[in-house]
Amino acid sequence: MEVLISAVAGDLISRFISFLAQSYGSQTCEEDDRRRVEHLLLRIQIVVEEAEGRHITNRGMFLQLKALIEGVYLGYYMLDRLKLESLGEEIVDVAEVSHQSQSFAVSTFNTAKRLRFHAAGTKSTRKLKGVLECLETKITDMREFVMLLGNCPRLPHQPYSTYMYIDKCMFGRHIEKEQLINFLLYDSHDFTDLSILPIIGPHRIGKKTLVQHVCKDKRVHDHFSHMFFFRGEDLRKGEFLVNCKAASGKYLFVVDFSRDVDEAAWTKFRSYLKVPSTGTKIVLIGRAEQVANLGTARPIRLKCLSQEEYWYYFKVLSFGSMDPDEHPKLASLGMQLATELNGSFLAANILGEILRTNPNAPFWQKVLLSIKELVREHLMSFGTHPEDLLERNSPISFTKVALVGGQAQRYLVHDLREASSAQGELPRLTSQELLTGGDIPAEEMFEVLVWRSRIPPYCDYVVTYEKEKPSRRVSKKKNLAL
Repeated sequence: MEVLISAVAGDLISRFISFLAQSYGSQTCEEDDRRRVEHLLLRIQIVVEEAEGRHITNRGMFLQLKALIEGVYLGYYMLDRLKLESLGEEIVDVAEVSHQSQSFAVSTFNTAKRLRFHAAGTKSTRKLKGVLECLETKITDMREFVMLLGNCPRLPHQPYSTYMYIDKCMFGRHIEKEQLINFLLYDSHDFTDLSILPIIGPHRIGKKTLVQHVCKDKRVHDHFSHMFFFRGEDLRKGEFLVNCKAASGKYLFVVDFSRDVDEAAWTKFRSYLKVPSTGTKIVLIGRAEQVANLGTARPIRLKCLSQEEYWYYFKVLSFGSMDPDEHPKLASLGMQLATELNGSFLAANILGEILRTNPNAPFWQKVLLSIKELVREHLMSFGTHPEDLLERNSPISFTKVALVGGQAQRYLVHDLREASSAQGELPRLTSQELLTGGDIPAEEMFEVLVWRSRIPPYCDYVVTYEKEKPSRRVSKKKNLAL
């Protein structure tokens, strides 16, 4: 019996020592992988910054530069995830937090949460391996790119201040910007037809911002003697006939089709410009594939930022001059919040400013819970994200709980739009004031200034709030049927 007990005890001790050795080896391997990823990111970022200061015209080099940029955001996103998981930061779950509680203090971990984060940590470790392999492949393929980059001329240096405030300069879109500039600067020797480039993308994705920044670029500004900007409605009214006067020089026409294309008006506009000319260019802005079919060049398609790129953008807006590494709780809440926003530039700027001016964990957690509840309600009721509903000009139901004091009030939010010059005076109440306890108008329906862009074309966004009247609670079965 003693021999059996001794054998069992020896086996248990042997397994325990093996487990400790394996855990230590795994942890050491993960640390090595992290350091390797950091080293590779530094090397890739040096090449990316150098490439962004060069005038690239080769399409293949653009595609490779885009892959390098994506690798940088992917790597830093993974490092942030691992950093927060190693600190044991909690994922806030709406179902686990009572909305009636006045204190939004973070609860302590229970056993289930610890197991969940251990599993998440194991999964992230495997993902880190994948990211490391991806970056090593990009480094291997980068040598030829660096050699070709040396033959590309340098661009004029921009003032350093443009990089100090991300909300005052265009974020990302470097590849698309250079592609548009190349199209505008390239003069074909065939003057029998017009050069037309469509820029296609969802609403409020940055199409007009991209065009405005390119037009302000010194290379483009000096290349064209005349620049004209039209809306699709202007073509229907024939206003281009008044503005476009025959004169020598190079013309650039930008047409924004916010709605469907009027084929007759477009045909008339194009026939008016179809004359022998030197370097006349047309840039079309639109959302529909119909606009893409009007071009003579391959369209530039703007897409939503990837999750990794969007987190970088949102992190800079939310933290400002603060170092996220010194505020792990805020970084954890911010990463979860960025995931809920569905890649919205507008939401990132609105909430980023609110969070930056209130850098404390209970406040950030309250914001996160409100957004999670809003998204959960609309996914259950409509099967889609609130951002997508606003995109389709459909109302969303929003319970406004003032983040700093105030009473809860339910609203219908609809008609998110750009304020036109005909609107006159803008609403005084801003979305920041509304969300942080500002004075609410007594009217049942009122307008709110959502956001004022600080970069060209300096759009002002306005939305309508309508106080929702209390109604009878609908049964779950009836609600599902609806």
